[in-house]
Amino acid sequence: MLSTLRLHKRFIMPAAVVFLSGIFLTVSLTYDRAYSKTNQENSLSDQFLVTLGANYERKTVEFDTMFRFRDKSQPDNGQKKGHIQEGSSITNVINSMKIDTNQPQIKLEVVSPGGIVAAKDTVTNMALQNDREGHRVIAGFNADFFDVPTGVPLGVQVTDGEVMTSPVGNTSTNLAIMENGSFRLGGGIAVRSSLQAEDGASLELSGVNKIRTTSLTNHAFLMTERFGSKTMSAGTKGVEVVIRPSEPNVKLRPGQMVQGVVEAVYTTVNNNIPKGKFVLTASGSKSDWVKQHAGVGKTVSFQIDFGSELNNARYMMGGANHPNAMVLLENGKLTKEVTDILNARILDHHPRTILASKGSDLYVFEFDGRQEGYSDGLSYLEGAVYMQSLGMEQAINIDGGGSSTFVVRKPGETGLTVMNRPSDGEERPIGNALIVVSTTP
Repeated sequence: MLSTLRLHKRFIMPAAVVFLSGIFLTVSLTYDRAYSKTNQENSLSDQFLVTLGANYERKTVEFDTMFRFRDKSQPDNGQKKGHIQEGSSITNVINSMKIDTNQPQIKLEVVSPGGIVAAKDTVTNMALQNDREGHRVIAGFNADFFDVPTGVPLGVQVTDGEVMTSPVGNTSTNLAIMENGSFRLGGGIAVRSSLQAEDGASLELSGVNKIRTTSLTNHAFLMTERFGSKTMSAGTKGVEVVIRPSEPNVKLRPGQMVQGVVEAVYTTVNNNIPKGKFVLTASGSKSDWVKQHAGVGKTVSFQIDFGSELNNARYMMGGANHPNAMVLLENGKLTKEVTDILNARILDHHPRTILASKGSDLYVFEFDGRQEGYSDGLSYLEGAVYMQSLGMEQAINIDGGGSSTFVVRKPGETGLTVMNRPSDGEERPIGNALIVVSTTP
């Protein structure tokens, strides 16, 4: 029998006139929510304990809204474009997990396909790659936005205390897991990175383990063996130098200076990244700086910094350089960005994955979408209000769409099960994953 729990909440903003694709729309932001718990497909119950400290729940939520619209300039299959068909009700099938980070046997980790930055794989495969006795992966989820052709995450990633990849400047969102198992969730962080030559000259780096493409004409990236076997750089009039660290097998860790000696200089692209060494790839005036100050035999030192507290993070992921990497809730309040109804993207419906927090509990929510008659997907505004209605304190949006994936090890089973319906019809290979680990023997 289907048991139903129906709740209502209304969220009202002043009416506004929106100009969208040649159409004026009067939008009165009135939000009504009603949801019902159901379990039509799961062979288990709606909710179950995966292990002590990790609780899974699946439910169907119906959102009744009065600000839905259909952009008539879109084709009739507007659902596939993210635009809801005419009507004021949408349905979402939601998979969620509550993770109690106070439980010492529960660990959160951010991982890459085979430990390589420039690679793609499914969440299931990444979970299995990190699964072993005493380190049992009990759940896995998609993580950061990524460069689709290569799999390189667009934001920051730290794995086991090592910088896997990072932009420079400010990220948009951040999840940091500290050494003691606690976490920090919320807005972006300031990332600083530089390289110093032995003559005292300094070069601001553009990032770590990012690809120098032909469009990046005045950039300098530090590459580590974690990126892959080659730099994958392109363009002309650039330079790449190989740096042998003074300390063998040293890792690039936040806040820690690494020193080394330049042992080779190349003016070609896509050079090898030797094991245990670093490569600096540069273009434009930054390339000129490298040629002048970092010749063969010269000593250089470099460092990446996330700030005093976050330099101690054991694992980290954070969105950057993507418009959908946004904060939904900050201290329980909707952010200005998600209430900007003049931005039609805020009202579009797609599959979503959201990280949220309440006290020491981290929540992962996955909303299926793009599947008419099953699950419509969620707008950012609806996601933010829904998180607020659940009493969440912080919430961020991470990669979604066809990347949204929710994998769980069901009680008593040895394998992993994809609990959601990915909109691609199957798991999408992605750039990295957030996994939940139990160290219980």
